[in-house]
Formats: sequence, structure tokens, C-alpha cells
Amino acid sequence: MYVRYFDVKRGWTAIMNSKEDHYPCRGTTGCSSIGSMKALYSYSGQEQAVAENEQGWVQVDDLCQSEGDLYSTHADHLAVKASSLSEMFSLVELVEIGSISREEAIMCIDADCIRTIVEDIVNSHQGYDEISPPQKLLLWSDQVSSLKVFTGGMTPKEVWIGKVMGVRGLGLVRCEELLKIEPLKSIIPMGWMWDEEIAVPLQRRLLCLLQEQWESLFYALQGMPATLSLMPTSNSSTCSYLTDGIQDIQIEALFRAMRACEQQGIDCIVDILVTHPASAEQYADGIHFIEQVAEQTLGHSHRSIKYRVGALVPWNIRSSVAGELARCTNLLVVEWEERNVTSPVDAMSMEIFHHIRQVHPRIHIRAVGHLTSADLSVIYTLGIDEISCEPQEAPIIRIVAAQLELMEKVIGLHL
Repeated sequence: MYVRYFDVKRGWTAIMNSKEDHYPCRGTTGCSSIGSMKALYSYSGQEQAVAENEQGWVQVDDLCQSEGDLYSTHADHLAVKASSLSEMFSLVELVEIGSISREEAIMCIDADCIRTIVEDIVNSHQGYDEISPPQKLLLWSDQVSSLKVFTGGMTPKEVWIGKVMGVRGLGLVRCEELLKIEPLKSIIPMGWMWDEEIAVPLQRRLLCLLQEQWESLFYALQGMPATLSLMPTSNSSTCSYLTDGIQDIQIEALFRAMRACEQQGIDCIVDILVTHPASAEQYADGIHFIEQVAEQTLGHSHRSIKYRVGALVPWNIRSSVAGELARCTNLLVVEWEERNVTSPVDAMSMEIFHHIRQVHPRIHIRAVGHLTSADLSVIYTLGIDEISCEPQEAPIIRIVAAQLELMEKVIGLHL
């Protein structure tokens, strides 16, 4: 029996185990047996002959140096891949008894099948005193991957689902969307969203409801970061934020909720995004507005509140504007367009993101939208280091991101 494992110095290596019918184990999981799972790591007959000629050892052989992606090199050696919850349990047990490495366990997960067992992963998270095996595989994937995965959501339930899926926090909450959920939806006319002035009694009512909404989110987050974008102004060409408009009410409610939660020992970490600034001057105008509301709402204590300001930009942002913003902020959030899922990365997009990295090498660039694992090759190509996706997509993206980065490290495939 020949087993492949990952060695940091030598890469993918194969050794010959004693020809037993099963691996030694400490017990069973109640799922598929470890004996059947070892088929995942067996060589083909041709490779076994090569190994026998080399007296039971295969070093970093030419089979691992062939061109192409991992699925046309290493994965061809696998009889099957783990595609069910029971097989994932067995993968973890194989790692724990030392038969395979964590990296090899990650590579043996059939990412395409994860979507069909997402509910099982959620259920396996409940009722365990310790981390469940699927959660362990996902945590090991995070240790391999440099990509940070966030999710959308505006309710405590959506936050809880995101936590179960292992995301880093809320990737983007649009302030205008908060007004469309209960209890605000039933009492606020849609026209309010674009009114520059709101009657004082209605301002107080809206302020209280929005503060409660933010507090419930922060209670659910329990210290996880949240990112929100300011409502677009009625005149985007001037990007003027008025202190008697709905933008002011929403940001004041946010700061009041942050202070209330901080006083109760709940850590609040917030990124506030200026929406679609057309220049560095408009971005500075947005920062001034946020600072003004914070100081008027919290006084000197606003310096103890943890928040930073970034920019929400469209996918087709001009290179000159992108360069200006990169000099002013540590966070750019890019609205991902669905048409980019299948279209190749054009030279202009590459140039824009390359220019951003040249201006600010350590800037965080986050893509937000309906992203899936199919987008990851483009994400890596553009140098985007954070994404925000639907909660159900998070486990698949976490595993595929780890597999892609392992491919780059092991066989030199450039993403």
C-alpha cells in the first residue's frame, strides 16, 4: 500500500506502508470505515510498479512535475474523493492518527459536493462539546489560505448562520437596505430615503429604531467586525452629506449603539464606507461628515470607539480615482459584477488593480456580491485578499481557496 503525504521540504511524497488491510485506529466514527477511506490515497498499478522498482520509495518524482492543474496531476492518483459528511469524518480521523497530513486531507475534499451537504455541516456544529470534524477541516483550510471570507447579512439570524459557516464578519451592510427590513419597513415611506430633511419628531423615532437595530447586530456579532456603507447622497456629483438628513440619523444611531454596547462590555469593530466617491476630495468630505457626527454624538469619548473609514467603489472605477483613493485609505470594497464570473480578466482591470497595489501595497481590497468558488481564480489574479459572499457559499470558498493556494505552493502553479 503506497500513501502520498505532504512534506514541507520535499513536497508531495509517497511512502510504502506495510501491506495491511486496514490502518491502525483508535475507534470508529460510526460513518464510513477508515479501511475504505484509504482508497483515497492509493497509487495506480503503474505507479505501484515504479515504487516497487525503487524498493518501496517514491521521492519527488516526475509525476508531480507535469504541467497543468492539480486535478490533472495529483488528483488523478486518487480513486475517489471525500464527498459526504461521513467521509469527512474519516478524513479527520486519518489525520488524527497520523496516516495523512492536514494538507492532504484538504486536497481530498470534493469541493463541488460541499454545497449539497452544507445543511449537514450546520447540523454537525450543534450538540458537540468540541469542534465537529467538518469544522476542523474548514479551520485547517483557513490556516492554509490567506483569503479572508466575509458574508452579507442584516439580521441576528443571518449573523449566526455566518458564524456557523466560519466567516470573519459582515462584509457589507448597506444603510439604505436597513430601512427595508422590519420594523422600519412598515413605518417608513420609501420616499424618505432620498429626503434631505426629515421632521424632528420623525427623526427621534427613526433614531431609536435604528439604534436598536444596530445594537441587536452587535450583540449577535460579539466582537466580529462589521462593514457598512453610507447611503448614497441625492446628488452624487457633490457628495454632500447634510447633518439634518437621513444619512446623519443613521450614522448617529450607529455611534449610539456602539457606545451602548461598549459600556456593556461588547467589543464593536466597524468599517464605515464612503459610497462611490468620485475623487479624493469627495472621499475627504465623507470622512469629515463621519467625524463630525461622531464628535457631536459621543463628545470626547468618540476616540475610544473602534472604527475606520474606507471606500465603496464600482467595479469599473477609473484608474486615476482608484490611485487617489489608495493613497487615502486602507480599505477598498469593490462591487463585484455577475458578468465577471465567466468573462476573462481584461487588461484594463488588471492595470487598475496593479496600480492600486503599487500605490498602497498593504491595502485591503474586498470584493462583495454574489461570489462563488468559480470566481476565485479571477480574485487571486487581481490580487484581491478579501471577499464577501452568501453564507452558504462560505464553506465551499474556504476549501477551494485553500486547495488553490496549496496547488501554488506544491506544484508551482501561479494563480
